Amino acid sequence: MGINYWEAFLFSFLATAAFGVLFQAPRKSLHVSGLIGAVGWVVYVYIRKDLNYDSFYAMFAATVVLSLLSELAARVFKQPVTIFVIPGIIPIVPGLGMYRGMAAIIENNYDTGVNILITTVMDASAIALGMMLMTSVFRVFKMSKDHKRLLLLLRKEKENHR
Repeated sequence: MGINYWEAFLFSFLATAAFGVLFQAPRKSLHVSGLIGAVGWVVYVYIRKDLNYDSFYAMFAATVVLSLLSELAARVFKQPVTIFVIPGIIPIVPGLGMYRGMAAIIENNYDTGVNILITTVMDASAIALGMMLMTSVFRVFKMSKDHKRLLLLLRKEKENHR
């Protein structure tokens, strides 16, 4: 049976907005963070289930998409990026993998537990890498923009002293 993407979108939107409330994000940002989290979840599910990629790649792609949307939303709404990105990653955080891995270890099923935990750590690493990549890209653009502005000011200052 296929995945109902509208249901996935709706429930991840609600989960993201609920975590936004829990983290005391501004009320006006909840619908945007909900949208960002829902898009990230749908991207993850599509890449993981329909395209049959490994969870690491699906997590990385979903994180890149939601980090990009969060960076853009932060600039449009003039809010910190964390207001959008932290609730947005909640649907893709591999908490169930951590639980299953620890449960397997507690039940003395060490091989399975360790394998699940390694996969979970790799998925968490994919989230960190995706966020780091998009943050770095936007910082480079910001530094480039600030650098151009500084050069323009220095040129004007130099022309004024002539």
